[in-house]
Amino acid sequence: MICADCPRGCAVDREKGERGFCGGGYYASVAKIVDPFTYEEPCLGNVTAVFFGGCSLKCSYCQNIDISGNVAGCKEYGDAELARSLSDASGGIDLVTPTHCLSAIERAVALCKRPLRIIYNTSGYETSDAVRRARQFSNVFLTDFKYADNGLAAEFSGVTDYFARASEAVLRMRETKDEWSVENGHSVMTRGLIVRHLVLPGCVENSKAVLDFIAHSLGTDTIISLMSQFTPNGVGAPYDRLKKIEYKIVCEHALKLGFRNGYFQGFDSANGSFTPDFATED
Repeated sequence: MICADCPRGCAVDREKGERGFCGGGYYASVAKIVDPFTYEEPCLGNVTAVFFGGCSLKCSYCQNIDISGNVAGCKEYGDAELARSLSDASGGIDLVTPTHCLSAIERAVALCKRPLRIIYNTSGYETSDAVRRARQFSNVFLTDFKYADNGLAAEFSGVTDYFARASEAVLRMRETKDEWSVENGHSVMTRGLIVRHLVLPGCVENSKAVLDFIAHSLGTDTIISLMSQFTPNGVGAPYDRLKKIEYKIVCEHALKLGFRNGYFQGFDSANGSFTPDFATED
């Protein structure tokens, strides 16, 4: 079967052992399962995070570069084993960078014995068909919207069609209407969409353009999560730290556009605390 899970279109045959840009094989490569995992967005509730090895985007500044760059050191999970891990998880299941493992996840979910609350945590670089497939088993889309500027997308992520792909994908994700419940006295999103944007140093205009798109195409009632946690990974650009004034300008632009639902992040978050230690077992 020729792989068409992501926009890269490598057209490799994973059943024959071929691996494309992402590095993924027929089965899912799992770098780490963290249970419980604390997220930047409290409305996601209690979650177990499943970090997949490899990536279809591989941004130069990735905080998880130890596992996104290759699958060496990751454990390959057969469909039944992945299904057991998902079924045994407590709370919601956060699939971190799942796109290149979509086919394997579909097979595993079909084997699960109980209903699952699944969060599809993606870079936003998706095909419309992949979003359609993910909607069959996902409750919440937690998507990045990294770039409105394709020049930055090419520089940092090696793709020239990010905005076209991400804008089409997020419109499809928005078709999943927001639904809520109460868990331990707190509101928890049970279905819907959260759009994340990491503000990059020197890229304020890109961030403002992303917010403009979300406001005009998705609506200012969309839940956004503006993140200040950019930390240079010591490997790829950008190499500078985000300035407080840059993040402040982006947050003020969001308020000016009329966004009122979502999260601003404390500037002290830029310390690497959201990156698990992939070299150790939990």
